[in-house]
Amino acid sequence: MDLNSFMQDSRHRNKMQLIFSKGVRMIYQDALANLMSDVELIDKLVGLEQVPSEITSDFLSSLKLPGPEPVAEPARRTAISKLKSYDSWEPVTPASFLSHFVSRYKSLSQMLWRRPQLKNAVSIASLARIRGREELSLIGMVRDIMDSHDGRRFLTLEDTSGSTRVIIPTSLPERGEIVPDEVIGVKGQAGRGIFFANSVVFPDIPPVSWPEAPRPHALFISDVHVGSDKFVEETWEKFVSWVKEHREIEYIFIAGDLVDGVGVYANQNKNLEIDTAEGQMEAFAGYLKQLRSGLKIFAISGNHDPNRDAEPQPVFSDEFRKPLEKVPGLELHSNPAWIDVQGVKILLYHGTSLDGLIDSVEPIRNTAYQKPYQAQMRLLRKRHLSPIFGRNKIFPDKEDFLVINEVPHIFHTGHVHTASLNSYRGVKLVSSGTFQDTTDFQEKIGHKPSPGKFVVMDLSSGASEIIDFTEII
Repeated sequence: MDLNSFMQDSRHRNKMQLIFSKGVRMIYQDALANLMSDVELIDKLVGLEQVPSEITSDFLSSLKLPGPEPVAEPARRTAISKLKSYDSWEPVTPASFLSHFVSRYKSLSQMLWRRPQLKNAVSIASLARIRGREELSLIGMVRDIMDSHDGRRFLTLEDTSGSTRVIIPTSLPERGEIVPDEVIGVKGQAGRGIFFANSVVFPDIPPVSWPEAPRPHALFISDVHVGSDKFVEETWEKFVSWVKEHREIEYIFIAGDLVDGVGVYANQNKNLEIDTAEGQMEAFAGYLKQLRSGLKIFAISGNHDPNRDAEPQPVFSDEFRKPLEKVPGLELHSNPAWIDVQGVKILLYHGTSLDGLIDSVEPIRNTAYQKPYQAQMRLLRKRHLSPIFGRNKIFPDKEDFLVINEVPHIFHTGHVHTASLNSYRGVKLVSSGTFQDTTDFQEKIGHKPSPGKFVVMDLSSGASEIIDFTEII
């Protein structure tokens, strides 16, 4: 069997992707041949917690040696794995920005190349040699956007060969959906130095189906904001009591802003009950310890937490992680993180980019803060967690970690402090509320958060509901 035939089997492809997510950089040719001829070796690699960065045939031979029978562990514990985690980065240089955008373009353009609507895509440089009015397709990154007085939208679209102006007519529904720095496909006709689009294609996600199997329930929360004088302790106490009573809950996912932070905005010290980041993290650890034993808790950073303020965010440094290491069952992950829990893929992202996206996408500008799923849908459609470079701080890694190249079953965000539930192409869209009451800033801009409202989900089926813990007696 050749490599192409082997990888066409989705079971083999998914397992190989999981192996590379463990940090593997190279599989030597003879080792690859061994894997294709003995799929049990692939299963052994998938089951290992640590694998070498280079897979050799000698290493695979060592896996065939007989060893002691493995000790059976509870299925829930052995079925948790990090699909994708932000664990390393290189110092920023001027070249970092170029490689970052090239990485983004390559990843997203490859998704678009597979779309049947774009099968006749050509490079932008080749437009100068094309004559006639035949329909063509382009794939490129949006460098800038300008609107004309008559409502048409003008884009500068660029690929690795050059750039061109693209006219998006007012009749296209995608006109108001396009944002700077995203990668899109356009179909239309070439003119002299300009391209007339008659349709726009986003990378988008394929439909996904829920992996049905018996599983426990999970709670999705975020924006705890411990340390804020608006932290609603009474709601937290109700939350703790409810979790103790509902033994079917085995997982809790926390999408960032664990604490309120220090110096996040001007004069924040006036709104703090705990005025040091260390004290806030210590207090947050204490609150988590109030939860019953046996829970598995997954937590990521947000823009208020004492971490690098540019995304992606690594796991907390030792200085701030130390008190959290004493919390039983707590796992800290990067922001964002892709986690597989018993076959359910969960994408955790705090959601700082939602502000810029909501402001930039016309159809959702006035509604998405109350219906965050509208913005979550756009991120999945664009296959990127922060498509507009510069609207929130992005660390320009050599590889763009924020590309959504692993399609989840659940997409969980926070940040906007509003609970909502929906689905898009089979993906469950979860936005959770907050344990922080309405702040002066939110009141000033007219934003109405939903403190105390969080999502509970049956991971067997994806059935979910929003529970208002402020109303629990």
